[in-house]
Amino acid sequence: MASAAADGVHRIVVRLENSTIRGTVPISDFGSIEQLLRNDVRIPLSTITLDLIDTGERREIPTRDAKAVFFVKTFDGDVRHKALHFHENAPIVPGLWVRVYFNDGEMIEGIISNTKDFVLADGFFLIPTDPNGNNRLAYVNKSGLKDFHVLGMRNFPKNLHTL
Repeated sequence: MASAAADGVHRIVVRLENSTIRGTVPISDFGSIEQLLRNDVRIPLSTITLDLIDTGERREIPTRDAKAVFFVKTFDGDVRHKALHFHENAPIVPGLWVRVYFNDGEMIEGIISNTKDFVLADGFFLIPTDPNGNNRLAYVNKSGLKDFHVLGMRNFPKNLHTL
């Protein structure tokens, strides 16, 4: 399967309480992962317009009740994959290293921007730290969280430039 960048789309999985919706969004609609993280592109994530992969239909999906919106590498994923935590080889990305627990018991670790957004906004972007996982990026709705822990802070080495 080609990469999202090669296809010109983001592969999106919206995880609702009792269902999962899968579709694509042109990268031009949202910008790149890097632009989303830098807040170069402001997108309202209360709804998201997806080209559904099951039907090909273009539909506006309300995300207010979603636990998260996942930007994935593939729609198939790997059900046998065991998530890694506390990896030494995770990419160095500046921000807060956090562990979030969803109301349904799922847990994910990642890096979030150390900005007011994760405190004041309805949700925040998280870069998963598992280098072998299927998730490239997640938009986490705070209403779907049971718990939130800051594990540490990650900064670029002083000799590297930021994004």
